[in-house]
Amino acid sequence: MMRLVRAGRRAFTGNADVLADDDHRAQVTDYFADLVRPFDAGPVTDLSGQSYGEMAKALVSDVVPPTEPVDLLVLAFSIHDVWPGRATATYLSHVCPGTPMSFAVCDQGSASPFTGLRLIGDYGVRRALLVVVEQAALPYESAAATPSAHRGVAMLYEGSAGARATEVLQYPDVGPDTVAELARRGVAELSAGHPGARVALSDSLAAVWPDHPDHTRAPAGQPTTGVWWDLAGAHEDTVLAGDYDPELRYLCLARVAADQSSVD
Repeated sequence: MMRLVRAGRRAFTGNADVLADDDHRAQVTDYFADLVRPFDAGPVTDLSGQSYGEMAKALVSDVVPPTEPVDLLVLAFSIHDVWPGRATATYLSHVCPGTPMSFAVCDQGSASPFTGLRLIGDYGVRRALLVVVEQAALPYESAAATPSAHRGVAMLYEGSAGARATEVLQYPDVGPDTVAELARRGVAELSAGHPGARVALSDSLAAVWPDHPDHTRAPAGQPTTGVWWDLAGAHEDTVLAGDYDPELRYLCLARVAADQSSVD
């Protein structure tokens, strides 16, 4: 089984460097204005926020030494960033040691990082990097909840070729009234043989599973990175991570084994 050998996390402030380019700002402002015009989302007048390419490049530098080439990189995010026309995963392959094959996973809400772990397991590579990012600005009116801050997490997994990255359980179309029982069964399955594993839950999952007897609850306001931010700072050999997306009705659980000598 692959282990988490190194993890890094960063909070980012201000705007992406690319927004200092007046031409880029104007082009992207027009793009978003065209995109949202049919939905009466109001004018696009204040383009601000972060670029996932810039955020992830910094995280890659933190986590991946030049002497440890990566075979596979998966970028997971939910809302878009301020460079919507960029093939960000391809760009990250260029800046990551090893020039890895790369994927981007989006449109799955908080399930995206779990799908990223499942992809890593399916490809059975020796070394893989999962990058989870979210930025906290939308340049138009939206009913979607935006994150409280720009944050990113990078997790480097390593193991023998063909090993699974971790154990992942994903359940689609789960209503809030059935989350607790399904999550309870999933945690029991993942914790079998790992009696000391800590359970880390996102704020959204903890809210619909209040009677879980012992867990760490990620702070509210970071729907995509919250539970992974917690995991990146973990000090246990095994952590069970759980998240629930109430809008898309995805329940996801994962067991992550870590080499704590390398996790920061």
